Amino acid sequence: MLIVGITGGIASGKSTVTKALRDANFPIVDADVVAREVVEPGTRALEKIKLAFGPSIIENGQLNRHKLGNIVFSHPAELNRLNAIMQPAISSAMRDKISFWRTQNVPILIIDIPLLLEKGYENLDDIDKIVVVYADREVQMARLKARENLDDINAKNRIDAQMPIADKLVHADYVLDNNGSQWQLEEQIKNLMVNLKEIAPKYGTK
Repeated sequence: MLIVGITGGIASGKSTVTKALRDANFPIVDADVVAREVVEPGTRALEKIKLAFGPSIIENGQLNRHKLGNIVFSHPAELNRLNAIMQPAISSAMRDKISFWRTQNVPILIIDIPLLLEKGYENLDDIDKIVVVYADREVQMARLKARENLDDINAKNRIDAQMPIADKLVHADYVLDNNGSQWQLEEQIKNLMVNLKEIAPKYGTK
């Protein structure tokens, strides 16, 4: 099974790429979905977050992700504290999902991990190829402000909390440039799918 990790900067267009691959029937493991699952009511991770950041971070039994984001993305030490809680839970759940797809004998598995490089996932045996979705900082800022209803400062803090995109590009096996039109991105995705299908047989059923 060929395992492909997709990453990129925040608001670079990873979700668009992942959706296109899902629509083309590629199986997907989405780290953002996993991150939500591990903090559902009653989970150990949610209780740890409540202890670390106070009960006000929980509303109607649910994690207020917007409130938590405003805290951690403006204070690196708080972000590190949150990651220390979240990453072990996410990593464990991700491995379980990868193991499941191995049993299904699929030729290609897509892993959508925003922090693939920040957290060292690229060093795992699980990841065979890395795709980086790229957008200029100005494009990221505009998309992030519109999507999350953020001001300039909070948008900048969230971008700065991630590894610089130039550092991510160094690790890329494939780069999808999302500074242009939707059509241009779709063409790049089509080419990526063709290439992945061509090389997948080399990875067998490992």
